[in-house]
Amino acid sequence: MPTSVYFNNQDATREQFLVEDLILESIKNHGIDVIYLPRASQSTIDELFGDDTVKYFNESYTIDVYMETFNDFEGNQEFFSKFGLEIQKNAKIAVARRTFSRFIPNATRNSPKEGDLIWLPVQQKLMEIKRVEEEKNFFQAGKIAPYMFGLTIETFKYNGELFDTGIFEIDEIQNRQSYAINFTVAAGGVGNFEIGEPVYQGNSYSAASIKAYVADFDKATRILRLRNIKGTFVANQHIKGFNSSASWIMQSGNIMDNQNDADDNIIVESEADNILDWTETNPFGSSDET
Repeated sequence: MPTSVYFNNQDATREQFLVEDLILESIKNHGIDVIYLPRASQSTIDELFGDDTVKYFNESYTIDVYMETFNDFEGNQEFFSKFGLEIQKNAKIAVARRTFSRFIPNATRNSPKEGDLIWLPVQQKLMEIKRVEEEKNFFQAGKIAPYMFGLTIETFKYNGELFDTGIFEIDEIQNRQSYAINFTVAAGGVGNFEIGEPVYQGNSYSAASIKAYVADFDKATRILRLRNIKGTFVANQHIKGFNSSASWIMQSGNIMDNQNDADDNIIVESEADNILDWTETNPFGSSDET
């Protein structure tokens, strides 16, 4: 005997709306509020590796989701690998399709995308969407489009992405975790660099080939910490702030000295100088060969 045409077919819109309303109400009663960060780009997609070299997050939207992983994070948690300490925490959440369409006002983004980020305010964690399941609820009441999306999220690993969301806890991630170098500026400069503002060397920011972002600036010690560096900053030339109009003469800085990580670049370089002969121009033959 076939199923009821009044409940289980594509034209049973009343029943479909009823199921969707119940899902929305359940999420609002038992869910949590999170901040959704859609991914943008400041570069050209790398067609070879299929990656975006400069990911950019400048929008944030508060939406309600249901935490399917309610007891604890899944995954390997914290463990030591051959690359050091790794944190792999996974979770599964569900977001209603109608909620997503309502609160994410982007015509080109009608569903969550892998690579977008989710900020969990209670846990103070930034998570990355690794998988989007678009067949949640399995077409109940004959509805073709899904009622909600199932998202598999994982602890976000910062890799030079840019944040300008206006939310301090999120934007501060790039200052704390990005590769940053301390530069010393000469006395007598003008103004104070703002944290997060672009800086450059040259006549104008648009034409400059040497750019970076300010991670920190201590005017008393004249230490300027820069991240997301493009090009090589030159000593004895002015470095200028795009927003603050600050201008100081660059004095010195070691490009191998990462201030936001406990790396050993300088130690390795110093030890290598005692072992390797960098003056040899032809290590595979005699210098008198023609």
